[in-house]
Amino acid sequence: MKQIKPVLLLLFIALFALAACGSPAEEPTAVPEPTEEPTEAPVEEPTEAPVEEPTAEPEEEATAVPEPTAEPTEEPTPELRTENLEGETIIFYHFGDLSGPYAAITSPLIHGMEDAVAELNANGGIRGATVEIQFADDGGSVDEAVAIYDRFTSEDDNPLIMFTYGSGEAEALTSRFAEDEIPSLTSGLSAVAFYGEGSGYTFGLGSIYPDQFGAFLDYAVANWDEIKPDSAGDEIKLAYLSWSGAFGQGALTDETRAYAEELGVEIVIEELYDLAPTADTTTALLNAQAAGANVIWTNTLAFGPAALMNGIGALGLQGEFVLAGDNWAMDLATYAFVSDPALTVGMYAPLSYLWWNDVDHPGVQQAEAMFAANERSMTEHGVGYLVLAAAVDVAAQAIENAIDEVGFDALTGVDVQYALTNMGPYEGLQGVLSLDFSDGSRSPHSGQIRQIQGGPDAFNVVQDFTDTPDLRPAK
Repeated sequence: MKQIKPVLLLLFIALFALAACGSPAEEPTAVPEPTEEPTEAPVEEPTEAPVEEPTAEPEEEATAVPEPTAEPTEEPTPELRTENLEGETIIFYHFGDLSGPYAAITSPLIHGMEDAVAELNANGGIRGATVEIQFADDGGSVDEAVAIYDRFTSEDDNPLIMFTYGSGEAEALTSRFAEDEIPSLTSGLSAVAFYGEGSGYTFGLGSIYPDQFGAFLDYAVANWDEIKPDSAGDEIKLAYLSWSGAFGQGALTDETRAYAEELGVEIVIEELYDLAPTADTTTALLNAQAAGANVIWTNTLAFGPAALMNGIGALGLQGEFVLAGDNWAMDLATYAFVSDPALTVGMYAPLSYLWWNDVDHPGVQQAEAMFAANERSMTEHGVGYLVLAAAVDVAAQAIENAIDEVGFDALTGVDVQYALTNMGPYEGLQGVLSLDFSDGSRSPHSGQIRQIQGGPDAFNVVQDFTDTPDLRPAK
């Protein structure tokens, strides 16, 4: 027993030592476990949190941004009123001389407006809206025209369109139309009104007077051997005999003077005569003869050309001059003042529209039917009635186009101006009057040359529609 105890003691010590050696061997094996936990936590958590959450949020915000844009675009669409405008009213404002010197030409213009609007309303108006006319007589006074404009605009804070009839009115108001954003259609074919400083909302129902003058000069030069008086030489010598003022002097500009010189046409004299039916043109005609003139241009109308014709007849100068004038000079109104209708024969004029003797044209037929239905006097069967009937048709088309674009409730003069300049060209009465106001143009740039070759209404084409020279004022 004493010998066993030491052995047991040695065995116990060996086991204890073995246990002591095993313990440190197992602890290093367990150490990696805490090492893996911190390795996984920083890799997985930071990667998921900053990458996924911030990326997801901007994507949702960017996707949501277009939603407010889509709503205003889609919501107004069902609210646009473009049809069935029954109960609504559209006003056509117009003013001009009904009691002064231009009354002879303005009266048919006004009646053409009235009859065309009545027919328009009888056929449903403008998408069901009734067109109402408001007219004021300015007596040929520019100051009165401005006062009328002020009254109209003070009574209506959203005029869609206005019509004027004289060059003086058009020039005085062109900047006002632009400032107030009211489009105006006018028969006052002033280059200043359409293309001068501050213009942009005034549009012509015919070519500007400088373009008309240039177009006639082109025709005269090209056909001089056939049309010149027997006493004339090879050179064209022109007398400008006309009224004073914006209309009377409207064809005589720096551009037309230069163009005449370029063509070899000499303007030998410029004379004024009275703006009156009783005007005596004797002095002007004798001065023209003394200056060697063989062509006369007059920028007048009605009794203006008649005064020259009467003077030529009284002085026995028939056949001494080629007589020509602006488009308004070739009109039935002239016959009311001429002493003998035979004195009208031979006069030339450029026209930007068709005439009543184009009897096969459907638009002329439409105007004839309207004229007859309203029992108008044949003294009004002239240029003013025909052109205004076509102008009303153009205005209605432009307003309809503007309504299609923005709807009736939002409609303003700006929209009508845009329709006139960007949604044409327009064919008034199926082409009686053709207007294209695109690319900065505010007047037609083509026309016919017609000559009076017989009694009233024998205004016959001697040159069909041809581009006019572009004699707009230099900027």
